[in-house]
Amino acid sequence: MTNGGTSSSDAAVLARGRRLLALAGDARGRDSAEEARTLALRAAADLERGVRLTGDAGTPSAVRCRALLDLAEARAVAAADSGATGVLEALHEAVEDVRDVSPDLRVLALRRLAEAHGARYRYTADPAELDAADRVFAQAQGLVQRDDPVRAELLAGRGEVLLARADSGGGLEVAAEAVRELRAALALTAGGELRLAERQLLFGRALHRHHTAGGAATDLHEAEWILARAARGARADRTAALAWLERGEVLLTLAGATGAPEWLDLAAESYHHGVRSALRAGEPLLAAQAHHQRGAVLERTAGPVRALTSYRAAWELWQRAGAAQGPQARSTFERMTALGATT
Repeated sequence: MTNGGTSSSDAAVLARGRRLLALAGDARGRDSAEEARTLALRAAADLERGVRLTGDAGTPSAVRCRALLDLAEARAVAAADSGATGVLEALHEAVEDVRDVSPDLRVLALRRLAEAHGARYRYTADPAELDAADRVFAQAQGLVQRDDPVRAELLAGRGEVLLARADSGGGLEVAAEAVRELRAALALTAGGELRLAERQLLFGRALHRHHTAGGAATDLHEAEWILARAARGARADRTAALAWLERGEVLLTLAGATGAPEWLDLAAESYHHGVRSALRAGEPLLAAQAHHQRGAVLERTAGPVRALTSYRAAWELWQRAGAAQGPQARSTFERMTALGATT
């Protein structure tokens, strides 16, 4: 037996599974999807065996929980789906294994389970998955102290789930709750935190949705400010592009609410920055969206010639990305055709 109450053979099986899982992660980092899948399947087989052995041997529940968490990760990599049924099964079991033993490990298992429900929603669009994710995040929050470093992660995770619920028709109350959770997450996020810009982007989106659902005009001004900070401070170009595009939408809403033309000029500038960030990130679809939105603004502020230039750039990107038949691309083509006939 090892010191942790696991037999040497059990420990060897788990160790081999974890080594294979690490190799699968390395393959994913090299964009070698098939190699990652093959290694993850082998890892899952070892980890499944290890979990069975630890159950038969009366191994401490914390050891078994960690094995189940690794098994969930291996299954997620193998299926290329963090919300796959096997992933959820392993995580549910992990949560139950440490119900009365290790609060820290239970929080980790609950967070992973909530994230898996969120991933499953993105695949199935089933609102029940968002409800489950919300519930599980709330459970995890109830187990941590206010000054626990993990609290910010839980607040941000639950805020993102609530934002998705607001996007799917959750209404003013859900949007307000998303704003509260994400505001609290930002208050606990240090200035140098790697995920600061991502959380600022989520918060800006939540403020925008809150306004759309019936909130105050101040939501828009705060959203514009925080989204500009997210865009300028983002370390990832994709995050910056998303923030610039969201800020552009907020600025258009401000222009409509106030009638002030300067908001339109700022929106066009924001979409221009969005194009540049999206291209740096290698995201032609995002760049096409930004070009299209900029063209729509320029139609109102600068005339058809400049707008047509943006629409043509968008159309070229839609084609390059193989998305020329989509509704957004068709809208670009229609505007490009209409303006081309008048210039």
